Amino acid sequence: MTARGTVLLVGLLGVLAAYLWVVELGPLRAAPPAAREAAPLLPVPPAAVARVELAEGVRRTTALRAEHGWTDAAGRAWPDGAVTDLIAALGGLRPLTTVDADPATPGDYGLGPGARRLELAGADGRPFLALELGERNPAWTGLYARRAGEPAVLLVGAVLGWELEKLRRAAPAPDP
Repeated sequence: MTARGTVLLVGLLGVLAAYLWVVELGPLRAAPPAAREAAPLLPVPPAAVARVELAEGVRRTTALRAEHGWTDAAGRAWPDGAVTDLIAALGGLRPLTTVDADPATPGDYGLGPGARRLELAGADGRPFLALELGERNPAWTGLYARRAGEPAVLLVGAVLGWELEKLRRAAPAPDP
């Protein structure tokens, strides 16, 4: 190969390298920053929660932190796990997406006057979390919810529905 051919090949190699650098690698370096992860539903440590209340129509399920675990409103002990599992799930659970920022008909999501309500509060009665809970999404992978006083409908993971079912089933039975 002649010197002219070598220079031509080196020049072609330089052009190809520049093309790769500008066209192929450029978009990777200039990618927009990833969206910030939403805050957990429960903004405080689980140990700060002293009251959990689930209202479903006229039925109320209440758990109060006592010296040796959780009790219901009548002082009956809760079985180990159900209340603490719910609180732990809420501490790690984040909204997956905002489904509708201002729904015209919240009833389409199972929200509104007849919806279930979940409230968590501290020992001083200060509310930490108040959610209105709707239906599951069509794929059953999430649950529609919205924070009290806010119109936006959120989709949260289906684990919240499972933890609420565990809470209902574990609730202390009333004395006969």
